[in-house]
Formats: sequence, C-alpha cells, structure tokens
Amino acid sequence: MRSLADILSVAPWVELEKHIDHLRERVDAAVLASHGRREQLRSEILSDNPRLRSQIRRPSPEKMEWAKSLLRSGIVAASDGTVAAVPLLSGTKIQVGVVIVTNTGESVRLVTRVFEHELTTAGDTAREFFENLRKVHGSSNLASRALMLFGERQILLAQEADWRMIHGELIPYELRTGVGRPKENLPPVFDLVRRYVRDQQFIAVSESPEDLDVLNAGIVLEPGEFIELRTLTDDLTGFLDGDENAGTTKAGFNNMDRATFRSFIAEVGPEVTILLMKAGHRPFLLECHRDRVEEAAALFLADALWTRGLPDKGVTVTARGFPFHIDLADNVARTMFKGGEFRTFIETRLMELGVEHGLTDLDPRRTRG
Repeated sequence: MRSLADILSVAPWVELEKHIDHLRERVDAAVLASHGRREQLRSEILSDNPRLRSQIRRPSPEKMEWAKSLLRSGIVAASDGTVAAVPLLSGTKIQVGVVIVTNTGESVRLVTRVFEHELTTAGDTAREFFENLRKVHGSSNLASRALMLFGERQILLAQEADWRMIHGELIPYELRTGVGRPKENLPPVFDLVRRYVRDQQFIAVSESPEDLDVLNAGIVLEPGEFIELRTLTDDLTGFLDGDENAGTTKAGFNNMDRATFRSFIAEVGPEVTILLMKAGHRPFLLECHRDRVEEAAALFLADALWTRGLPDKGVTVTARGFPFHIDLADNVARTMFKGGEFRTFIETRLMELGVEHGLTDLDPRRTRG
C-alpha cells in the first residue's frame, strides 16, 4: 500500500469542474484495464496450477433438466428477512420480519412472520442500570440479527418443500457466537443445522469473501462453472480456533462450550461442502450437502438464469447471477417490513406521549433541520 502522500502526489485535490473533464475516459480506461488484467490472471493461474482445470466443473445436462423440472413442477422455498432496531432510554426495541417464498411451479405463495420485542435494561441502582444499558445497546445489533437469521432458517424448515434456499451461510457468524450465552443459545442452533443436514436438500448462498484463495478461484471460473473449495469443517474450525491468514481470532468460549462446538464440527462439518459458483461475472459461495453437490449447483444456475429467461449454461450479460427466489423473498421483506417506517412509528408515539420524554429518547441526529 502506497503512502497517503504518494497517492496525493499523483492524484491531487482538484476543483470539481476540472475533475469532471475527461471523467468518462478515465473510468473507461480503468474498467478495460481491470478486465484485461482478469484474463491475464486467469491464464497465469491455470498455467501454474494445471490440476486446477480438472477441479472446475459444470452441472451435467441431465442435472440441469432435473433442476428446471423441479422449478416447473416441484416445491422450492426460499427465505429472507429484515431487522429494525430502535434504541430507547430503557433498551432497544426490535422488529424482525421474515418472508418465505414458495414456488409450486404453478403459483408462488408468500408466508410472512413478524417478531417484535424490547431488549430491556435492568439494575437495582442508577449505576447498574446505565452500565447494563451500555451492554444492551452494544449487543442489540448482534442479538437482533441472530434472531432474524435463526427465524429465517427455522420458519423455512417448517415449510413443505422439495428443496430450500437460504440467504447467507447455513450457520452465520451471529449464530456461531452464541450471542453472549453459548451454553443456552448454541444447542438450538446446532439442532436446526442438524435437521437441514439430515434433509440434505438445501442450498445456502452468500457473497464470496475477499480472501486470496477465493479471489483466485473466482478469477479462474467462467459463468456456469463451480469448484469445491472446502467443507464446513474448515470454516467452523477457523472460527473456533482463529485463522491467522484470515485475520480472525479464536472464539471467546470457555473450555466446555469449546468442546461442545468442536464435537458439533466433527459431527456435521464433513457433511456440508462449500462451492464457489458463477452464473454470471460475480462468484457466490454455495453450501450444500456433500451428496447433493451437482444437484445444488444445477438448481443455483437454473434459478439464477433460466427462471429469469436467460440461458442456463451461464451468461456474461447478467449483472446479478443470483437465485431469483431468494431475491424475491428479499424484495418482499424490504417492502413489507421497512425499518424506517418502524422507527418513524416509534418516534411519532414518543412525541405524542410527551414531548420531553420523546426528545430524551430520540437520536439527536434525527432531529436535524
């Protein structure tokens, strides 16, 4: 990384009018150079790793036909959710909305669930109250996201479906932590994951991280291709023990909770395979059962492309390349459960119940003119 002084010496501050001059030409040159660099890197990586080419796969035509048939006549369900957290003097008011989209081939059905709760503060003295309030406000984001993620996965599993699609990792970071109480919170998370693994017919799709191995694999892949990166064992072990290469520290569990987590990894980790998959230009991580890899990859491609009217073998013209039904659940959730409306409703009630108390609870930044 160059120093700030070096950067400013070649790209100094300029007036807006001068900045706009030739902006299009500079952006075009940067984009074309980046694309050319990708092609160069792809050739270099494949040349240096000839065995890598044999590890890159595409779903067979038979599996692609199976996936399209499933989307025409089977039952595919996808989930997503939203969360809104509003700090109050006594704690944090949260609203979690979850949407399940179920496609039966002939119709699409929506299931909506809402959870509302207040993470309150307790304390026998003023000092204890405000010390606990700081902890509640500090942990409310993690807790509210954990509630949303657990709800998405639990409600989705309760729906009748041949295959289920999860937005995000099968067991995301917020659920891995145990939200400050691993002894109580990890067992239901582990049980939920076990049920998905026993069922086998699921895919969990998330944005690809920016680690070097994934970036290399993403450059090598063409649209419609996938490569098996690792197992869930590798991911969870990295979380539990820390990963120096990834810059993560080990989980802050006591010895008993650590042993419980390690036992869960040994039981479930090898059963889940993590793929890097491309339908378009952008790669995504896909988690699935180790015995359903090709089916999961085919369903990903069919839903990301064929459902949208695009060729199912992978195309460069799609900017998204992400499963349609997860996107649909996300769009419905953000439309029906708008965090801004929840916050505005609470602020309106605060003001109507008493201006002085309302102004105490309102975020000062929200009162700017």
